[in-house]
Amino acid sequence: MAAQVTALAQGYAPAAAPSGPAPAAAGMSAPTGGMFESNTFLEMANRAFDPSSDSMDFENGSFAWKGKTFNLTDQRAFRARFERFLLASPTEEEENYARLMDDILDRLSAMGDHREDAILETWEMLFRAANFDSDGGNSTIVANQVFNAWRIRKEMRGTALTQRELADMRRYQQEVVANRALILDKIQEQKQKESVRMTSGKNGKGKGAANAGSLPTEGAFRALELAETEAKLLAMEGQVALTGMQAKLQMQSQIVAFLVQRRYQHALVLSGFYQLLFKGSQQQLEVGKGELKSFFPNTDMVFTVDMMVFVANEAVTDVNKGVDAVNTAYAEERTIIALERLQETFFLGEFMPELNAIPVEQRRTLLDLYRDMMEAGELADAKDYNGVAEMAERIALVAKDFPKTRVLSSVETAKSMSDMAVFAASQYRNLGDIDKARAELQTAIDIWPSNPSIREFQQETTKLATAGSQGVQIFDDLYKRGDHRGIYDRRMDLGFALAEDTSRRPLLMEVIEQVSTIDLLVAQSAEALKQGDPYVAWELLAEAAKYDPDDAPMNRARAELAPRVADFVVYLDRAQRQAAEAQHAGALAAFLAAQDIYPASRMCREGIERESSALMAQLSEQMSAGEEK
Repeated sequence: MAAQVTALAQGYAPAAAPSGPAPAAAGMSAPTGGMFESNTFLEMANRAFDPSSDSMDFENGSFAWKGKTFNLTDQRAFRARFERFLLASPTEEEENYARLMDDILDRLSAMGDHREDAILETWEMLFRAANFDSDGGNSTIVANQVFNAWRIRKEMRGTALTQRELADMRRYQQEVVANRALILDKIQEQKQKESVRMTSGKNGKGKGAANAGSLPTEGAFRALELAETEAKLLAMEGQVALTGMQAKLQMQSQIVAFLVQRRYQHALVLSGFYQLLFKGSQQQLEVGKGELKSFFPNTDMVFTVDMMVFVANEAVTDVNKGVDAVNTAYAEERTIIALERLQETFFLGEFMPELNAIPVEQRRTLLDLYRDMMEAGELADAKDYNGVAEMAERIALVAKDFPKTRVLSSVETAKSMSDMAVFAASQYRNLGDIDKARAELQTAIDIWPSNPSIREFQQETTKLATAGSQGVQIFDDLYKRGDHRGIYDRRMDLGFALAEDTSRRPLLMEVIEQVSTIDLLVAQSAEALKQGDPYVAWELLAEAAKYDPDDAPMNRARAELAPRVADFVVYLDRAQRQAAEAQHAGALAAFLAAQDIYPASRMCREGIERESSALMAQLSEQMSAGEEK
């Protein structure tokens, strides 16, 4: 048992694409340069303090927009990016970059100048955009994609020239083979006529056979040349189709990649070049259908480059509206809503220059709020409810729309549940049910680990465990001396010490019940005395004396009450003494005298009945003895 009690007592950042120098252009053929591949993908936080935004699901690490789910990873990296944005200040360089990108998009629009020299000038502007830090080298990727398409188109022009030459050769070979066949037919016809006139001479037959054999051999050779030319033409046509498809796939893949990476401006720019480079019959998507279909679920529409342009424009519009919502909510002192909408807008359009429209002072205020809410979330995860309450008070000073009352109510509920579990553990401990006490204590710890009541419970349990090892000896000494009151006063400690002692525990329970009865009778006696009935009070104390005549509190109460009922007590003592000596007549007389003093006495009534019966029995025995004599 002591051992059990002792055990209870111990109770996310996109990588910038490499950017090269912007070489000068010469004519419609783009400048030379290597191809760059973007390795920027969406990586953000999978766990952050969630201010109940409907479009963010940090539990599953995702952000949903118009049916499209963006994956989020690495909370620390996301926090760094978001806090870096809140700490940044708008610069003139960013404003120049935004104007340059808008100019490029205007040039590529349907209302722009689409002449060859104008398109080349627009393409050259991409290298200027790539020099800005905000671009991240993505304009270079667009420029290389366009250059690659131009290079493939140039290769296709050379291929077309080779195809024309092979087609001319094929027509010549076809004429040769056809002429050879006509000549052969005429020769065969002459040979047949000569064979009718000639005799069956040996030399004539051999010569005709030799001439007939040589001509078919030359015809077969010419036919083989024609077949080889046909094969070259087919291979060339296949190469042209493959090269054209490769250019389309490369540009379509990069448009989809920009869309997924939330580089909407670059997706629009590359889409604009694509629509200028490829004719209308080649606008249907060959790649990225799955990604685009996620924006338009439950539809059978044909996916085209125009649809990707539509999605990118929708995202840009939503970012602009999001920025307006943030500024409006902040101006109306709806700071929590402003922070929620800013997070959504940042997730959707982190690389959009429209975010710079948010003032610096507003960013700093939202940064402080964001940090405080992050800390509050971490304290809530750690179940430090005192810290959560302090942070709630602090946040409420900055954000008037913060639900402080609801947060504090939840905190108090959790504390109360933990306190109730500690109380239940104490009750089970007092009853000796260690397993249930341990379970309730664990519940209290799970709800509120830093609950001060838990430490108090553990300290009390440790003391009880220490005292339990000495409990057996203490009980034996007190019980041997008959000090029931001493046992009762130590009943808590002795209860733990004797919880598994089958021989002593029944004795302990008997003593506790006995002393409890005495205390009850003494309390009732005191109440009767308050009501002005000292004789009832005395009889109650007399009843208590039957359980333990040596009980100190009971005897003290009798001593204090005795002077007030002295005459009644004298006759009761005399009656009890004579009854003990079998002087039933005297005892009966004393009980009757006492009853005269207190007619409602239960002790007198019982004594009179008892002594009367004993006296009659005694007289009957005497009469029987006299008759026998």
